[in-house]
Amino acid sequence: MNRLVHPLLLLLIAASAFIASCQVDPLTGKNTVSLYSYEDEKQMGDESAMPIVAELGGLYPDQAAQDYVNRVGQKIVAAGRTRLKDEANFPDWDFKFYVVNTSMINAFALPGGHVFVTRGILNRINDEAELAGLLGHEVTHVFARHSVERMTNMTLMILPVALLASMEETEGVAVVGMIAVQLLGMSYSRDNEEESDHFGMRFAARAGYDPAGVIGVMQMLNDVTNENGGAQPEFLSTHPNPGNRVKYLTDQLNKEYPDADQGNYVRNEPEYLNAVASMRAAQPAYDLADQGDAEMGEAFKLFETGGQEAAAPKYRSALSYYQQAVTKLPDHAILHVNVAQANYYLANYEDAEASIQKALTLESGTFWPNFMGGMVAIQREDNAVAQARFTRALELIPGSPVGLFYLGVAYEREDNKPEAVKNYRASYNALQGQGEMAEKARQKLIELGEPDPAAK
Repeated sequence: MNRLVHPLLLLLIAASAFIASCQVDPLTGKNTVSLYSYEDEKQMGDESAMPIVAELGGLYPDQAAQDYVNRVGQKIVAAGRTRLKDEANFPDWDFKFYVVNTSMINAFALPGGHVFVTRGILNRINDEAELAGLLGHEVTHVFARHSVERMTNMTLMILPVALLASMEETEGVAVVGMIAVQLLGMSYSRDNEEESDHFGMRFAARAGYDPAGVIGVMQMLNDVTNENGGAQPEFLSTHPNPGNRVKYLTDQLNKEYPDADQGNYVRNEPEYLNAVASMRAAQPAYDLADQGDAEMGEAFKLFETGGQEAAAPKYRSALSYYQQAVTKLPDHAILHVNVAQANYYLANYEDAEASIQKALTLESGTFWPNFMGGMVAIQREDNAVAQARFTRALELIPGSPVGLFYLGVAYEREDNKPEAVKNYRASYNALQGQGEMAEKARQKLIELGEPDPAAK
């Protein structure tokens, strides 16, 4: 039976075939299908990096540790570049390495050369060779363009349905937001993982590190899984184990680096332990904060079913944990923000403001003190302060739908209709009109005499 096919779908298929003939895998030299250019890839990573940093608790507040991880990472990048195929024309991207302030045991990379490692995984690694192996794995994901490979595969599966269902264009700001969320939760294929394991070992060795380092990391992840009764660390949720990982890496080590135990490579354990000393000293405080986070999560669930009265005991429990944490570690701004958040949900707005001011004294130029500070200022009806704090937060993380909405509230209270409308509309568009916050923004626009954004 003959079927009509949408012209744009035919164009997509033709374009895909054309792109496949033009793009080369930088590590293998094989032709590969990708709907994304290097420029697209770089833009996606650049626009998603800072929102993801904020989502994961911000940067760990130790510049020496940040610099150390970056130095090791740059060695791996330099070593990896020597393995790239000339015909791939891989760009001379400036790779960036981030230590993010979360206890999750994870590391991941974004397109365009953004590589993240968590405080949690650094506290479980033993030396610089293991760090090099981990970073080698993540750098391989970037060089091999695994993220855009996965996105291309997903797009080719869903786009025909989407095209036939609706040919309307979407707002760019919403697309960027969707991509950031997609990149953070994207799971690689088992083939991607095996390739990153193998090349990661080679990059680390070429940089002078003991190639057995990556085996230590993978064994640690197995140990954590066993310690948690089979519950996998976050790393393995997005980096699925291809099976027998430690075995095939050990086989590779014995085959490619038979002299690895002869002192020809470095491990740099003292240097590593010195670099992460502040993180290990801080962990008891963050253990308390993690318990506070768990209590907050329970409070939110109780609020959904029983309202504020049901949730309040958990909010108070969370506040207690956060207060204990900040007493142990008073120079970490995010812990003051945690205290402010718990007080915010308990309607203790003056106490919340006191914590925000402490956080801003420590880190006036980061997202969470300004964002949470804006939320507190809204409740205190300090509209000028709310405007200043949300404006600063949105300079750091443009397009935050909640930040845009409440900045609109602050302007509306000051009878600044043009700015209120602009921010409500931006919030609605960033959410693509979906969800409770988008509906609030829609109602605000209608109340201000604007056309219904949901009207076709």
